[in-house]
Amino acid sequence: MRVIYIDILLAINLAVDYLLLFGTARLAGAKYERLKGLLGASVGAIYSIIIIFEVSKTVFAATKLAVSAIMIFAAFGKRNLKEFTRLLTVFYICGFLFSGFMMLLNYFTKTDSFYIKGGIVYYEISAMEIVFSGTAAFFVTEILRRLFRHGEPEGACMAKIYFNKKCTVLKGFTDTGNSLSEPFSGSPVAMADIKSMEKILPEEMAEEIKNSDMSTRFGLKPVFCKTVSGSVLIKTFRPDKVLIENEKGVFTAEDILIGASENVPENTLIFGKNVLLKKEGKIFSEV
Repeated sequence: MRVIYIDILLAINLAVDYLLLFGTARLAGAKYERLKGLLGASVGAIYSIIIIFEVSKTVFAATKLAVSAIMIFAAFGKRNLKEFTRLLTVFYICGFLFSGFMMLLNYFTKTDSFYIKGGIVYYEISAMEIVFSGTAAFFVTEILRRLFRHGEPEGACMAKIYFNKKCTVLKGFTDTGNSLSEPFSGSPVAMADIKSMEKILPEEMAEEIKNSDMSTRFGLKPVFCKTVSGSVLIKTFRPDKVLIENEKGVFTAEDILIGASENVPENTLIFGKNVLLKKEGKIFSEV
């Protein structure tokens, strides 16, 4: 009879589920917050204890799907049905990738440490092997993310920013020397002029952005930007959606933050090369 140590089971599944949720966010281009990701991973880790009980395959399948849905909800918040289903699907794809690497590793190491029961995995292997497998799976998700995206903003374009049930259309330009991102989430930051943003932002929120303090009211995220004159504090917000139109079609700018500044030309949005675009398949006039 195999001996399963609960502490090892919980620790491994917490780490693995966190990596899977992070990979899901990267592959799906979804906003990812570490604390929410940890909450979702904790749900999966606690569920892994079911491996020590005698439960039918039907119950395993039903409960695993339900727990996976709870993990997605905990990590990514409330979503519409289409987006929620997409995240759940990507989550399972990441799980298959990770399991594939673990099985490949087990094949070459030829140990009996790899144990699966009803979809719950238990590894009696070293922490380095877990890190190696997780890292390898993450690189695969990064490659897939690049393959399923349709490039980066290039040259001039038109940008449509949605926020607070309002939208504004700006001229978009790519700054090839700009790779500004929010340090905690890793989200790329595009810069817009403050006057254009005042058209879609609540008045108090716009005033808060103009202040030079480190306030995070209204969900604002302070980001330091280096310029020729030194470091400048930029307050950013996450729009509901940003659409980009160029000669190749209409795209969604993924997981993007908008920073508002008086130093940006009026009616202009400036992108960095770190912004990734996803094909929308619609003409600009339809969205």
